[in-house]
Amino acid sequence: MFRIYFAISALLMLSFTVATAQSFQEVVESDDKLLLSTFLDKNDVNDCHDRHTLLTASAKLGQVSLIKALLKAGASVDNVCFKGKTPLMIATEYNQNDAAKILLRAGADPTKIDNIGNNAFEIALANENISFFNHLLRSSGQHLAQPDGPFLFRQGDNMLAHLQIVKNKKEKIRAMSALVEGPFFYNRDWTCFDPAGDKLFSFKIRREHKVSPAIYPSPEKLLAISDIEGNFDAFANLLKGNGVVNEDFNWTYGKGHLVLVGDLFDRGPQVTETLWLVYKLEQEAEKAGGKVHFVLGNHETMNLRGDFRYVDPKYFVHASLFNLKYANMYASNSILGEWLRTKNTIVKIGETLFCHGGISPEFVSRQLSIGQVNEITRKYIDADKNRIQNSDAATAIFSTSKGILWYRGYVQNKMSTEKMAAILDFYKASAVVVGHTPVNEISPLYDGQVIAIDVPHNMGEEHQQALLIEYNQMYAVGMDGKRRLLTVSTEKATP
Repeated sequence: MFRIYFAISALLMLSFTVATAQSFQEVVESDDKLLLSTFLDKNDVNDCHDRHTLLTASAKLGQVSLIKALLKAGASVDNVCFKGKTPLMIATEYNQNDAAKILLRAGADPTKIDNIGNNAFEIALANENISFFNHLLRSSGQHLAQPDGPFLFRQGDNMLAHLQIVKNKKEKIRAMSALVEGPFFYNRDWTCFDPAGDKLFSFKIRREHKVSPAIYPSPEKLLAISDIEGNFDAFANLLKGNGVVNEDFNWTYGKGHLVLVGDLFDRGPQVTETLWLVYKLEQEAEKAGGKVHFVLGNHETMNLRGDFRYVDPKYFVHASLFNLKYANMYASNSILGEWLRTKNTIVKIGETLFCHGGISPEFVSRQLSIGQVNEITRKYIDADKNRIQNSDAATAIFSTSKGILWYRGYVQNKMSTEKMAAILDFYKASAVVVGHTPVNEISPLYDGQVIAIDVPHNMGEEHQQALLIEYNQMYAVGMDGKRRLLTVSTEKATP
């Protein structure tokens, strides 16, 4: 008898769940006010039904009149059910711009983040919803502005445009612009500030930016870091903790080398400061007999070629404060843009190669030398797709699957140790150091032929790691300078 009763109860419960789900769907799809009123007699307006509240489901379908009715009925404009997505995020993702604007006027917070760290600005960009992204900037973007810059642009032969966003004594953000007459501006100190408005460091700009060689002998010590992605604090921690700079961000690494294996751009909120620090350290290292190598990654080239999918929204706001488009900030007449266009894509130091993504078997089959790779990359670094497609070599370099900036096959274990050895033989190298593909910790792969160093710097101090090569031995080091031996050498094994 008990079993029969239990079965009937379970059946009734299932029927009720199905009926409720069907009623929920009917309410959303019908946009019927009477049906909504009946549904709300038995259900709370903010209840989750599987993955949606009434408001998030209505936002997905763009049911404008239903959204207005739900807000009048007390629906929470920022309530979430699935993956931390608010109604505004869902409307943005599905290009329901009229619905999104109503939610925004009702007080939806565009800076709230979902479970993977994206806000409405970033979702709009990722889904190429540029119309609503621009609306967000106009209506809600000003509070994203923070101290930033300087942004410096050559204006003819003897003038420099100086743009900078600062915080005044009353904690208000101010956008400053000025024309500076030269040539004394080369002797002037330019300053970067932190988000609180306090001075970080100062630097001087150069009269010209020259292409650096791409092949060097081994130094006694070398520190390699990749994929900082605007995380200035992690970058500073690693540099200070390993004796590269002091507390004032001055070079203290002597004749050592610092190698940055791409992707200083995107995602993080302090790209400008990171770039200027590298710019400053390059000059100081040269004077001390050391070297800074900035190896281009895919995100550097994306920003120069107009692909802004991963740019922190605040940078669009900053550009708009000067009536500029973000693309102008790194144009060829900007100091940073001019400097970036001189950088290499692959560098060889001793017997170790450094490149951002990796060298695929398909890429090496083209037998492009290190010099050719770098020269072709610089030639096409801000070219459009049509121009790149007219060059077989440029197509190979910028390929998002097999190209040197994008290749992920090493970490994804897509080749044999023998194929890896053949790639290194072509470049007469013993190992290649790569970023781009995330790993939990700095890891030697393929019997030490590959060292993967793209660790998640944004996930706390324990994840902030760099690669140290000292007297031909490799170590993983943290922000405290402690070493973990990788049991691989940079010297080529003798047969």
